Amino acid sequence: MIAQLSRTISSLFIARGIIPEDDKEVYVYSFEILLSTLMNLLVLVFLSLVTRTGPETALYLLGFLPLRLIAGGYHARSHFRCFLILLFSYTAFLLLICFLPISLLLPCIIISFLVSVVLVFAFAPSEDDNKPLSNEEINLFKRRSRLCIAGYAAIICLLSVFIDDMRFAFSIAIGIFTVAMSLLVNFIKNENSKNKKSCCMQKGVN
Repeated sequence: MIAQLSRTISSLFIARGIIPEDDKEVYVYSFEILLSTLMNLLVLVFLSLVTRTGPETALYLLGFLPLRLIAGGYHARSHFRCFLILLFSYTAFLLLICFLPISLLLPCIIISFLVSVVLVFAFAPSEDDNKPLSNEEINLFKRRSRLCIAGYAAIICLLSVFIDDMRFAFSIAIGIFTVAMSLLVNFIKNENSKNKKSCCMQKGVN
């Protein structure tokens, strides 16, 4: 549905002379990303209003979106699968916010953030078959990912010290942790893909 709508919008823009026809596929892809992102955000906003977790959701997205854009992570094969993964992650976050005892929030913040630091330093930026990175891009995004983590550390410390409600610091920590786990999953996927290709090549030689 999103792909078809993106093609329709691109064709309309071409017909009106807004974009050149030669760049149609680029704009189709761009509109797909834009529409998919808007749909995901609208669903999360709706759920946050229903569950009355607007500030927590905003902080979760603050931890998730910037780091995800810089560090990368797992990419599903379709926009619908991507939506389901995000919905599952966000639902897990809501359950933790609603049912995790207050006494466990600080230990969870510390553990999840430390794990995130290790995974970001080890695996960011994360490449995908459809989005290879040059050596310059890898070095650039690696530095940005680590600077981003340092910034998050400062934000979490400030929230923990100056705001009594630990759910706010917890929300941003879980947003970061979600990206970190996505990096790990994508690393495992890429390693499995490499192993399969290596096995196929060995069988071909034999």
